[in-house]
Amino acid sequence: MNEIKLKNWLIAAVVLFALGGAADYYFLHILFPLKQDILHGAVTDQQPSPGAMATATHIDSTLHGEAGTAAVVADSGKDTFNESLRACAPEIAAQAVGTPEALIEYLRKSLGIKSEHVLVENYHLVLPDGAKRRIHVIGDDNTNSKDKKIVKFYKLDAQELPEEIPLSKGDTVEKLLAAGKVTRAEKKMELLLKDDSTASLEMHDNTIFQFQFNNHGKVLSCLYKECQCGQ
Repeated sequence: MNEIKLKNWLIAAVVLFALGGAADYYFLHILFPLKQDILHGAVTDQQPSPGAMATATHIDSTLHGEAGTAAVVADSGKDTFNESLRACAPEIAAQAVGTPEALIEYLRKSLGIKSEHVLVENYHLVLPDGAKRRIHVIGDDNTNSKDKKIVKFYKLDAQELPEEIPLSKGDTVEKLLAAGKVTRAEKKMELLLKDDSTASLEMHDNTIFQFQFNNHGKVLSCLYKECQCGQ
């Protein structure tokens, strides 16, 4: 009898260990890949070209710190937003909507939002002593899913790679944010509009990094302001 109990205990321990390893791999290798292709090869780990107007890292790469290991996306400097918007939504282009940010604001006010979901949030935090932290949030409180919002808290090691910090029972996103100064905020969102058109976007602070607007079959896709209209 004792031998059977011991055998069952060993099996349970092995299963739990395997599940823990799988969870760690999922969060650190799938959710936060070091290099991830965006928009058919727009991502590169090389330095941006001299003519690039701006650079940014994809939201899923930002937890890997600022030591040059995260995938970098350079702004090509091309602005094809207006012509692409005219091709996909001429009725909206006629309203002199000139930027992706202005388009999202127009959709909110003109068409109205049926539902809005925040899929992922990243916050870059600097503590009073200069230490760097990252807050990663998966999911939001505006879904009908029974799954709870997942909050992860990280410190950066000497190579500026993330090391997870266990959360205390009373820790909330608001409490973690209050511990330091937010230097950067990133967010992935999905919007369902009242006319059943949809928009998905990734915001870096108050700037749209990339987004797609599905206007009933015609899809406006943008990385910065370089856009195209497809179906």
